[in-house]
Amino acid sequence: MSIKKAQLLKVGTGFPGCQLAVIFLHGIGGELYDTWRKDSYSQTLIEMLDQDPLLRDAEFYSYGYRTGLKPWQYDFTTVAELLHSDIQVNLPGKDIVFVAHSMGGLVVQQYIVNRYETFDSSNLKSVKGVVYLSVPFYGSGLVELFPKLLANKQIKSLRRKNPQLALLEGNWNKYAYRGGVEALPENLKHNISQIALRGERDRVVASASSTPLYLGAEVIAVDEGHSSICKVDSSSTVYKTIRDFLHKHLEPISTNSKAMIFHIHGYDQQQYEVQPQIELNWTEYFDVYASPRRLPSISEWSIMAKALGDAADIWSQNRAVRRCVRVYASLSLPGGILIGSRFSQARGAVLEVAQGEGIWSSLRHDPSFEVNVKQGFGNNSNSKRAIVVLSVSNDIEKTVISHLKQSDIQYEILINLTPQLGAGQRSISGAEQAVSYAIAVKAAVDRLKQQGIDKVDLYLNCPFGVAVFVGHYLTAAGPIQVFDFMNPGYVPACAL
Repeated sequence: MSIKKAQLLKVGTGFPGCQLAVIFLHGIGGELYDTWRKDSYSQTLIEMLDQDPLLRDAEFYSYGYRTGLKPWQYDFTTVAELLHSDIQVNLPGKDIVFVAHSMGGLVVQQYIVNRYETFDSSNLKSVKGVVYLSVPFYGSGLVELFPKLLANKQIKSLRRKNPQLALLEGNWNKYAYRGGVEALPENLKHNISQIALRGERDRVVASASSTPLYLGAEVIAVDEGHSSICKVDSSSTVYKTIRDFLHKHLEPISTNSKAMIFHIHGYDQQQYEVQPQIELNWTEYFDVYASPRRLPSISEWSIMAKALGDAADIWSQNRAVRRCVRVYASLSLPGGILIGSRFSQARGAVLEVAQGEGIWSSLRHDPSFEVNVKQGFGNNSNSKRAIVVLSVSNDIEKTVISHLKQSDIQYEILINLTPQLGAGQRSISGAEQAVSYAIAVKAAVDRLKQQGIDKVDLYLNCPFGVAVFVGHYLTAAGPIQVFDFMNPGYVPACAL
């Protein structure tokens, strides 16, 4: 399809919690899809990688920008600025690997140089790798054939000995090649894994231009031309090389030294083996031995939410070093929802939660895990309120309906989400299934919003780790009022 303005388009079905985003960039005359496939009946290279079992925990994007022979096309320096804007808006906190063809590789190089020159260490260190496919780092001889009067700004930027290319090379040597110059500030020293694929049948970009020494990348020669190098099938050397490169960047984030440790005391003040960077004591808000038991008031939940927000801000300032947050907590389930919402997937956090004797991580999901969604009508078709029931450990639908009747709460729809084999103490066997359940909850709430629902009341009975992961995904779906079990009945707790 014709590209009228720069855009970052998601391709495939990568789950929302993916930490690694792979961005494909085309070159001059390229396109969002056709650059990456043999014909309209073939899958794109991007789609094949998205469906590869080894890469199930990555999400894939195609970046498109205006290009061609018409006047007033952007050169690679301008496209790099547009790319930065789209990444900031759409992929905050994500790790990124670029796969770039032809001029797209110059865009990526300029993007990286710009991060150095603006002292943007956070976004610089988010770039984990680059795959270059026939990139004209020294320009293209073919471009020399265009009459100067007919060549637009984009084409001129690819002429050999162009000042923009010379400046890009100089800056790359200054900042990136072999760790950059000695005077480079410590927080800007960053090693980016790179491979450059050179097409031995490429008649557009000479081998000396596509694999210059200053790049510092591993060079791989393939039996392809300038166009065919990105129009391959899954048996090709190009495909396997890119797949293996991406797979190396899917290693789990460290669960030890790089995690920010977080202790929250609620029901009681427990001692944990791992010392925290942040510790909150909320024992004054809970008393499980009182009758009825003491739970936080709405105003106290607001105080707790602010404290968590402050803690999340501290984490955000250190995100480049400690992206992972490990939580040890003894709280009611709404507390788990609140924790997950403050360290949300949208902010790029990776959550680890002490669950039983183990640690659950939000990093991966189980794509085979299914969630049953049972929907029923409420007592007022005009209320615009939905009741969302999370029945994991026990099926609480009847208990919730009884509470709604006694409280005379008006609602339009009630949905009850249970694991694929029904509610039970072992209905979710581990972290990956818990993440899949949380993703299903987010999808269900999004559907309710699309149906015109503007108020959601959330009731839950599940492991604490599930509550944390649900909050981790629900942040963009608010407003949501969470309820706590009072035994008997329910009371309002935190709000998202």
